[in-house]
Amino acid sequence: MQIRFTTTDDSRLWDSLVAASPGGTSFHDWSWLHLMTDMFGWRFTPLLVLRDGEPVGVFPVMMRSSLVPRAVEPPFPYVGPLVPESLLVPTLRAFRSWQVRHGRPLVRFEFGPGVAGSAERALAETRCEWHADRTITVDLVGATPESLTAGMKSNTRYHLRSGLRRGVEVRPALPGEITTLLPQLLEEAYRSRGVPSPYPTDLGARLERWSAGRDDFYASTAVIDGEAVGLLVALASHPVVCGWVGGSLRAHRAASPSTVLYHDALQWALRRGHTAVDLVGYIDDGVAKFKTGFGGKEEPYLRAVSSTVPGVVRSAVGAVRART
Repeated sequence: MQIRFTTTDDSRLWDSLVAASPGGTSFHDWSWLHLMTDMFGWRFTPLLVLRDGEPVGVFPVMMRSSLVPRAVEPPFPYVGPLVPESLLVPTLRAFRSWQVRHGRPLVRFEFGPGVAGSAERALAETRCEWHADRTITVDLVGATPESLTAGMKSNTRYHLRSGLRRGVEVRPALPGEITTLLPQLLEEAYRSRGVPSPYPTDLGARLERWSAGRDDFYASTAVIDGEAVGLLVALASHPVVCGWVGGSLRAHRAASPSTVLYHDALQWALRRGHTAVDLVGYIDDGVAKFKTGFGGKEEPYLRAVSSTVPGVVRSAVGAVRART
């Protein structure tokens, strides 16, 4: 058996391999990766994984466009190799040789909840460094609209009723609302944690153009007295919906619009026949408490680094960058 890599411009082949993998997510989709890399100015190398010449998976590689290619840390999770479990160890070993040949000394990638267990076993047999992170997923298999609400924690149900009593309504996002409201929400959320938003200010406009006419894209707006006060965006091209980003403006949080937004998104995914909704990220204890209130369960995912540079050298370079 021989594992090799080749680049591709065949979006249909790429997406079919993503869809066939238990670890495939909307963040792996061809159009999403191109949207993000174009927006951030990254260099995207779409690698097909070949076993004895036949494509068996994908390995997206994203780097910063610079004289010396540097690994990126996307502000969205799970993007990493998708191959059959039995091929993951030889794929990761072959990838190190690819890195050397193509001058990519350090590459970051991740493994989503669907393949975290098998990835952990494989990573233990390679020279990759890795650590576990967490997300929260709401299972929809066998659920009904009533059982989904009943499965929420009592405090979350209270905030849902409170939000509805205060007049919070949820409707599909109108033209222009993603453009204006999403950057504002992200800026508030990141500023509250003492860091700037990693997304460019034109994120909303780009996303709105990209999503026009798609039936696998969900964007809803929370409205109070005709004023848009919250937004939730989800990607739904796979059985598990990725609830990518959502929330409400801080000035209106007392009315619980975020609770109404997320409840509506879960009901929407259930009506469409999805198997689960991944609420994407643990973030911190407060956010995790909010997300688990909808009946969500913690699931691990893995962040990995494949490097051809000794760890002591990377540490020294990191220290120099921090000082300069």
